[in-house]
Amino acid sequence: MNLRLFAGVSALTGSLLPAAAAADNGDKRPDIILIMTDQQTAAAMSCAGNPDLRTPAMDALAADGVMLSRAYCPYPLSGPCRASLLTGRMPTEIGATDNGVRPSEQAMSRSIGVLMHEAGYETMYAGKWHASEINVPDGRGFRKICDMDDRTLVDRCRDSLPTRDRTKPLFLVASFLDPHEICEYARRETLPYGEVEELPMAENPNLPHNFMPSTYEPEAIGLRRAAHPRSHDTSTYTEDDWRRYLNAYYRLTERVDERVGELLQLLRDEGLYDDAVIIFCSDHGDGAASHRWNQKWILQEEVVNVPLIVKAPKSTRKALRGVRNDRALSNIGLDIVATVCDYGGVELDSTYRGRSLRPLTVGRDAALHDEVYIETFLSEIEVKGWAIVENRYKYVLYNHFQNREQLFDLERDRGEMLNLAVDASYRERIESMREKMYEWALHTGDNRLIRTLRPLVEAARERRNSKN
Repeated sequence: MNLRLFAGVSALTGSLLPAAAAADNGDKRPDIILIMTDQQTAAAMSCAGNPDLRTPAMDALAADGVMLSRAYCPYPLSGPCRASLLTGRMPTEIGATDNGVRPSEQAMSRSIGVLMHEAGYETMYAGKWHASEINVPDGRGFRKICDMDDRTLVDRCRDSLPTRDRTKPLFLVASFLDPHEICEYARRETLPYGEVEELPMAENPNLPHNFMPSTYEPEAIGLRRAAHPRSHDTSTYTEDDWRRYLNAYYRLTERVDERVGELLQLLRDEGLYDDAVIIFCSDHGDGAASHRWNQKWILQEEVVNVPLIVKAPKSTRKALRGVRNDRALSNIGLDIVATVCDYGGVELDSTYRGRSLRPLTVGRDAALHDEVYIETFLSEIEVKGWAIVENRYKYVLYNHFQNREQLFDLERDRGEMLNLAVDASYRERIESMREKMYEWALHTGDNRLIRTLRPLVEAARERRNSKN
């Protein structure tokens, strides 16, 4: 890997790096704080327009920065997504195919903690790691502040933050568990951090408008649900049960928002908030009762569309505040590494596909990627799935069983109710998106996707050639 700390012009942003004389003059690079929740869908914030919960801490952070409404996870499962977040690589590139599968040591040995530590940052990690160990192991570039425990995370950070007369900038990752406890709730288990209050039925959130399955739903989705009842203990749910589920999910999101608020207040108290880059995201979403789905794994919007907020340092000229960007497509697994390295003065070589979010915080490059790619694996039924999201359309492919393909017009059908893949008038659109996905598979070395798409792509090429 061609990676070096440099003191001249950044290849990512063209900004000057004033960090070469850190020992003598103090390192002027910004502190960087990455705050993560677990299993939070993008719509589960009041600043996203959701009337069924209140998230004042997330709202306040969004008011101080830019909220990207079209951010996607690279893989809707904690382990693979977090491995991607740490390495800036797609999960299939680093062998992170499931929660229990360890990503490649080569990739993890050059993960973001290692890079930033070598670049001169004080690197700290608090809370859930899960790539693949639950808690951060030694040798990953971070000093562990605490294991996974939302209740103590902020206090442990308070005890560990560096003093004000430090010479190194800080890179802190604070990783919370909630609203992941919705998994235990659906299984009727004891919640680790305490139960949520049950409400009278009329006070529970109403069902989402896309509560019913989409037309021509892939058979793999139902087979996965049936194959793993412990994760989907919802087969006997009534509509009232789903409303109770949504209430629990939103209360758990409010619970973690309170923790996030405590952390942000700690940063303010320690004089770290104003001049820090603060990035907030979640590793993946939750079905949240849409299409009668709970949990993650599949490729519907509620599962793969995640929160993303970026606050620039107060000193940044023309920094945007309180802006919602509905245009920029982001893959958090690729782009957060690029962003942290950009601010930290670490140059990444051309094999990294991520793009820094830094220009978006000052209004430049309101768009980011032309499309983003997502992958998944339904291990119980040995089905691989992929999605490509463009500005308007989203194409989904599973490699086995009936109704393998989905196409949605997200501009007209954000709830993904009408599967256009069966409509002949959209054949050219599907073929174009298959072609892009095939090229992506070649670049990332996804052999299973190559085998799945090659016959379809070659047939379309032959058909076009015969017309010419």
